[in-house]
Amino acid sequence: MALDESSILQLEESQSLISSDYEEQPYWKMRSIYRVPAHITALNPEAYRPRVVSFGPYHHGEDSLLPMEEHKRRAVRQFLKRSKKPLRCFINSLKEVAQALEESYDALDSKWKAGRGEGAALPFLDLMITDGCFMLEILRFETKEVDDYAPNDPIFSKHGSLFITADIFQDALMLENQLPMLVLDRLMAVESDGKKDDKFVDGLILELIQHFYFHSEVITGMGKCLHFLDVFRHSMLVERNNKDEE
Repeated sequence: MALDESSILQLEESQSLISSDYEEQPYWKMRSIYRVPAHITALNPEAYRPRVVSFGPYHHGEDSLLPMEEHKRRAVRQFLKRSKKPLRCFINSLKEVAQALEESYDALDSKWKAGRGEGAALPFLDLMITDGCFMLEILRFETKEVDDYAPNDPIFSKHGSLFITADIFQDALMLENQLPMLVLDRLMAVESDGKKDDKFVDGLILELIQHFYFHSEVITGMGKCLHFLDVFRHSMLVERNNKDEE
């Protein structure tokens, strides 16, 4: 059946609403955290789900991970107490880069996105701050950077280090369970009044990697990393290159 002029105009209008490749490419370049394709996860769904903690939006709110949410909030309170700075300071810092943080995630659900012209979605900022503070507290406690939790704390204690941290570490290495490094860098910059640069967090993650993987050599020269998993990937590449040169 032949299309009339009205139908053709409707088709032209619908096609015009689709962004051109030129407009989309800058957003594609920002992506660094991805969903594992469904045809892969279908083979063994449990292998691609975090066991004890969610980082970022993809697995947030899953029933099996909810018990850790209470400990995340405790970590935020301790982080703020130690920093002697109001939450507003950290919110404002992340608001400045909210779009870049959103664009780090591929296929981000609309509930985490701000409306046009709104700047930043409050649930997304809350998620970034909560998960970011928790990850920093884990990293700093395990590397002896901080030690101001109660001796019987269920997470930040010798007990937690023995029975919980290894699972948190494994969850932090999952592709769908990442936070942009920009979150951690911004939180540390505000807390330290800019005295700790973007290499500081990389160093904490490397120290934890060396602890769990029994690396003895000091790893340097990795360049800028995008998230926890990317630090791990770079460390493996640098170590292999060093061995090849020997």
